[in-house]
Amino acid sequence: MKRQEKTIADAPHIVKTRLRILATSDLHMQMTNFDYAKDRPGTGGSLAKLSTLIRYARDKAAQQGMACLLFDNGDTFQGTPLGDLIAIERMDQPNPMAACMNHLRYDAVGLGNHDFDHGLDKLAACLAQLNMPVVCSNFSSERLPMVQRNLMIDCQAHTDDGKTVDLRVGVLSSLPQKTALWSRHHVAARAHFERPLEALKQQAGAIRKQGADLVVVLAHMGLALFDEGEEGQNQISEVAALDEVDVVIGGHTHLRFPGPDHDSIAEADCNKGTVHGTPVVQPGVSASDLGVIDLDLQRVGEATGWSIEASTVELRPTMPGTPEDPDLVALTAPSHRETRRYLSQAVGNLKNPMNSFFALASPSPVPALLATAKRWTVEKAINGTQYADLPLLSVASAPLTGGFDGPDNFLSLASGPVHRHHVAGMNPYANHVWAVKTTGAQLVDWLERSVLIYNTLTCEDKDQMLVDPRVPGFRYDAIYGLTYEIDPRERPRFDAAGRRVAGRKGRVRNIQWRGKPLNEDQEFLVATTDHRAGGGGLYKTFGDNDIVIQGHAPLQDAVLDYFQTPKCSEVRSARPWKFVKDLRCSAILLTSPQAVQHLDDIAHLKPEPRGLTEEGFLKLRLHF
Repeated sequence: MKRQEKTIADAPHIVKTRLRILATSDLHMQMTNFDYAKDRPGTGGSLAKLSTLIRYARDKAAQQGMACLLFDNGDTFQGTPLGDLIAIERMDQPNPMAACMNHLRYDAVGLGNHDFDHGLDKLAACLAQLNMPVVCSNFSSERLPMVQRNLMIDCQAHTDDGKTVDLRVGVLSSLPQKTALWSRHHVAARAHFERPLEALKQQAGAIRKQGADLVVVLAHMGLALFDEGEEGQNQISEVAALDEVDVVIGGHTHLRFPGPDHDSIAEADCNKGTVHGTPVVQPGVSASDLGVIDLDLQRVGEATGWSIEASTVELRPTMPGTPEDPDLVALTAPSHRETRRYLSQAVGNLKNPMNSFFALASPSPVPALLATAKRWTVEKAINGTQYADLPLLSVASAPLTGGFDGPDNFLSLASGPVHRHHVAGMNPYANHVWAVKTTGAQLVDWLERSVLIYNTLTCEDKDQMLVDPRVPGFRYDAIYGLTYEIDPRERPRFDAAGRRVAGRKGRVRNIQWRGKPLNEDQEFLVATTDHRAGGGGLYKTFGDNDIVIQGHAPLQDAVLDYFQTPKCSEVRSARPWKFVKDLRCSAILLTSPQAVQHLDDIAHLKPEPRGLTEEGFLKLRLHF
C-alpha cells in the first residue's frame, strides 16, 4: 500500500484547459443582409448576423472559462457592388468592412486571392485601417509591410483546478500560389508568392521554436474534390497532414465543412470535422456560417507542452431569424445608402428580357451580352494596330447559374431600363477585359476544357444530372464567333485537373469559323478576362507574349459602355453552340424556381418540372 501511495504521489500532474476558435471566411464584403444586384434585402447571411453569433459564442466561452480567439480567412474586401464602389470611386473614405472587423475585435486575419482584385495600393489602404494583425506565410511585398509571415498570440485560459494558464498560439496563413497569375497585372514585380506547403512547413517550424503551444493555419484554400494536378489550388488535406499543424481554417471554394459537401473525400470525417485527424472548419461564403472549434487541451507536468485531447468542430449558420447587430448596421449605413443611390442610375435599355436560368442547357442572352461587350472593348483597343486584321472572337462564362452559391444565384432582367445594379449583377467578380493571341488548335482545347462541366450522359438514366456539381459555372466558357456542337455522351478529352487523357476524342464536334471547318493552324485574337488569361478555371495560362490587350478595363465598365451603343437594346442570344441532335437521352438541370415562368425559352428541350431540391433549386428534366 505504501508503495502504491508513493506511486500516486509521484505521478505527473495533469492540467486541463479549453480553447475556443471562431472563424469566418470568404465574407466578400457582405456586411449586411442586402442584395445590391437585385436591390432588395438578401436571403443569406451577413457579418452583422455573424456578429450576433460571435457575441453569443464568446459569452458562452467566458462562462466556461475558455480562452476564445476570432480569425478571418480572407477574400474580405471584394465581392459586392459596395466594395467595388469604395475601391474604385471612394478610396478616400474609410472602408466599412475594416470598421466592422475592428468593432468585432478579430485577433488576426489572413489574405485571400480576391483581396488582390483591386490592386496592391488599394489593398494596402484597407489593411492599414485594421486594428489587428494580418498574416500570410507565402506572400511578401514591400507595398504591404503590415503583412506578417507568422504571428504569436498569447492568451489566458482557466484550468480545471481553477488556475490561470498562458497559451501561446502560433498563427500562419496561406493562399493559392496561382494568385500571382490571376492578379499578375496588379502584383507583377511588386510581390512574391511561394508554394503554400513549403512556406507553411518553414513558418510552422519557426513559430514552434518561438514557443508556440498550438499552430493554427488560416488556409485560403479548400478540400480538393478531385485530383487537381501538380499545381492544385485546394490543399487543405495536405495542410492538415503536416505534423506541426494543429488546427486548420479553410475557405476559397465557398463550400462548408463539416457537412455533406465533402462526403467523397476519404481522409475527411464530415461528422467530426477532422481531416487526417486534424480539426478543420470551412465556414461557407458571404457570412453564411460561423466556424466554431472547441479544443480540450492537456499538459502532463510542467515540462511538457500542451496537446489536444479532444476537439469539437461545428458550423453555426446564420438563419432568416438571426438578428443583425445594430452597431454593424450603423457602421455600414452611410456606404450602404451611397451605394444604392449610385446603383440606381439608369445606364441603358433592353428591348427584350433576358435571364441566365438555362445558360448551361442552351445558349443564353446574358453571356452573349458579356461576350459582345468584351468584343466591343477589344475592337476599339486594337483599331489601327498590328492586331486589327486578326480574326476576333470573344468568350463568356456562365457564373450566374446557381452552383455552390445556391438557387438565388441567377440573373433575370425585364425589358426596359437597365440600371447600374443590373450590370453589377452580371459580373460579380472584379474582372478586367483582356485579349489573347491563340491558334485554332488551342481553341479546340479551350472548348474541351469548358465542357468538363457536363456529366457523361447515358440513354438509360432519365434523371441523371446534366451538370457536374463539382464544376462551378464560371469555368464554363462559350466562344462567340465560332459555331460548334457538344456531345455529352462522350467522355471528356481532359480530366478534372485539365490534363489530356490519352485515347479520348472529346466532346466538341463540327467547330466552324465563318461557316467553314476551323483551321487549327490559324491565329485568332480572343477577348476574354484577366482571370482566364491567367489560367483561372484550369485553362491554359497565356504568356506575356500572347497577351495583346491588358489595359485594365473593368468588365463592368465594358458592359456599361456597350449599353450606350444603339445595338445594345436589341441584344439577344447569339447561338455559338448546341448539343448534337437526337441524343435520345434526358437529364436534370438545377435552376431557379422562377424559371418555370420562362420555359418557353427552352421549349425545344421539352422541359418537365420535377419539384424542388432541399436547397431550393427547381429540378427540370430536359430532353436532348
